[in-house]
Amino acid sequence: MIAALVVGLVGGTLAAGSVVPGSAGALPVPGHGIGTVAGDKPLAVRCDALPDVARGVPQIGPGGALVEPRCGGPGGPGGPLPNYLNGVSCASPSSCVAVGAYDSASGAQQTLVEAWDGSAWSVVSSPSPGSSDNSLSGVSCISSSNCVAVGTYGNVSSGSSTLVESWNGSAWSVVSSPSPAVDNGLFGVSCTTSTGCVAVGTEVDSGGQYQTLVESWNGSTWSVESSPTPGTSSILNNVSCTSSSTCVAVGVYENASSMDQTLVESWNGSIWTAVFSPSPGTDDGFNGVSCTSSTYCMAVGSYTAPAGSQLALVESWNGSSWSVLPSEDPGSQVDNLTNVSCTGSTNCAAVGYFFGSTGELTLVETWTGVGISSMRPLSPNPGTDNGFSGVSCTSSTRCVAVGDSFTSGGQLTLVESWDGTTWSVVLSPNVDLLVAPIVGMAAAPNGSGYWLADSIGDVTTHGAAVNYGSMGGQPLNAPIAHIVATPDGRGYWEVAADGGIFSFGDAAFHGSMGGQHLNAPVVNMAPTADGKGYWLVASDGGVFAFGDATFQGSMGGKPLNQPVVGMAADIASGGYWLVATDGGIFAFGAPFHGSMGGHPLNEPVVGMAADATSGGYWLVATDGGIFTFGDAGFHGSMGGHPLNEPVVGMAADATSGGYWLVATDGGVFSFDAPFYGAD
Repeated sequence: MIAALVVGLVGGTLAAGSVVPGSAGALPVPGHGIGTVAGDKPLAVRCDALPDVARGVPQIGPGGALVEPRCGGPGGPGGPLPNYLNGVSCASPSSCVAVGAYDSASGAQQTLVEAWDGSAWSVVSSPSPGSSDNSLSGVSCISSSNCVAVGTYGNVSSGSSTLVESWNGSAWSVVSSPSPAVDNGLFGVSCTTSTGCVAVGTEVDSGGQYQTLVESWNGSTWSVESSPTPGTSSILNNVSCTSSSTCVAVGVYENASSMDQTLVESWNGSIWTAVFSPSPGTDDGFNGVSCTSSTYCMAVGSYTAPAGSQLALVESWNGSSWSVLPSEDPGSQVDNLTNVSCTGSTNCAAVGYFFGSTGELTLVETWTGVGISSMRPLSPNPGTDNGFSGVSCTSSTRCVAVGDSFTSGGQLTLVESWDGTTWSVVLSPNVDLLVAPIVGMAAAPNGSGYWLADSIGDVTTHGAAVNYGSMGGQPLNAPIAHIVATPDGRGYWEVAADGGIFSFGDAAFHGSMGGQHLNAPVVNMAPTADGKGYWLVASDGGVFAFGDATFQGSMGGKPLNQPVVGMAADIASGGYWLVATDGGIFAFGAPFHGSMGGHPLNEPVVGMAADATSGGYWLVATDGGIFTFGDAGFHGSMGGHPLNEPVVGMAADATSGGYWLVATDGGVFSFDAPFYGAD
């Protein structure tokens, strides 16, 4: 029987005055697994809907061991929270949307949406209307400005409800959708026009029986469509439409012998009907489907062989019948295909996972019209356990697969791309929780938000600042020292104490000191006006120039009263300033406006920021005291006020002329600049 639908449903200078030229830089998947255990046989092991249904139903792992599905869990004291992607849709090679969820620090799921603009993935703000769990399972985009995502949300005092969100090119918003039963969830969606979408899933009645759920969009409202529910329980996992009158939905149903069987239902424009499909094993089910016409579809999932192994299942539709196609099964116990994407009758890519000798590995199989060929050696596995849950292809040489990967940093998003020859991992963001000490902040140039970073590479966003990724959860040779935004605010760099540079968004990599011998650790960096270069500064005052950044001089090799802790670029002159802990300022190709050197300080200076409007600069001390020079205006400070933790940095708001301060515990203090929150 379908027992439970688990859908919860170092660094420093080489030599004084050295100029370094720029150079090229060096679970079961949440959402779609089918699992079987002795006795009960849960179908569609998912973690993205019906949050009040028990999570963690075990699966058969290597050697017959029971393996808990990876459904995320409460966040730890900090660092990357559990993040996972369940589905993806690409309207073009330069426009993709992936959806899923992440677990907040309290353990409650929040929706996760990430977008690809042709050069980088970034997190896009999306609503989470439920008080307990919120998750998105599937997405369908007909253009870069028109997408629909579906899933579920739950409240502590009630059951789970269907969740539909739409993208209009600028924001995601919740669209009202029916929830006809006690618990409801939508798992897949397919749109052919802005006024024609179909979403499928399940509704669970008061008796605990799973019924198919189909909902349609007519441009103004979502409504429930009558659909068959064969057997004692049935669910639909995915749907593919080629027109308003042609759709195919797939899933699983339980027969009279309590065996799970493949389920296919089709829409002819007026009615949904069940269509026979083979079930070669004792427990079978479909997870994904892709149709290119009314006479061609591919459906994938898994089935249980007589020997007890879970094998990949692939079936095709020729306009009159479904038939089983051969597929490779590299795993010794479990092989499962979670989704498929076809661009033609001779080009399909199916993705999923299998259990290998080293753990759970990504699985990719392709259809060229003559047979299934496994491409799993070409799909990287960055973690100890990895798996795909969604795929979208725009051509035979362009596919994107998404899922999650377990690394030393936890459960992280996994995105890989196919270029016609190889699969490669593409950097994708994860929602983080900062771990003290926070080491710095960077502000968006238009004053709309800011980023905070900690020493292990985690990055959090505030206001309209966009999450383009971080080093959180990744191994570092040295701690992160600072974060700096690009001039247009569409990216940022993280710089480590060993001079390593990590680029995110449109931040370009122009070289680094990573792997080089340094006399003193790197403490900060500053970009050039066009973002095509940057300078690094070490605590001994050594400066390293990369890209179009011009070396104007440094304090490397010269005696210092106190170590250098920061720098700022002068946009007008193309030069830069260095600041030491005693407030001393060293100007190189930039005007000297004064310093605190030689003056008594209550606390040491920890950073500086340039006033792009006036050409002056501010210094900030650990007690939050602010010192202004040139025409930089004084807007207030924390000097003389009690602080929970010392201030470590500041950022200027170019729009208002004010500034923000950040403390090691993530506290943010705003002075004539908008407050967007703290950590």
